[in-house]
Amino acid sequence: MFEMGEVKIYRIKGNYRKSRRVFWVYKEIRALSKEKALEKFFSEIGRHGIKRQQLNITSIEEINPAEVKNAKIKKIITAEKPALYIED
Repeated sequence: MFEMGEVKIYRIKGNYRKSRRVFWVYKEIRALSKEKALEKFFSEIGRHGIKRQQLNITSIEEINPAEVKNAKIKKIITAEKPALYIED
């Protein structure tokens, strides 16, 4: 039912081709595992009309809180009482 574990932060980088151009993307994702972070990345990028087959993932790395660039994730990390993490 529910999976217990530590929430980690992953930075996922990749690229895709569209109209003969290459676009680079990266996203920081909070997730329980690398697989779930990748799934969430595909879900969020898919909102922009990019298919999974178009994406070429170049790296997935777990990062420590000091390396986070995303303002929303930084706010969650530095909060005294952070919100619960609920897996979709």
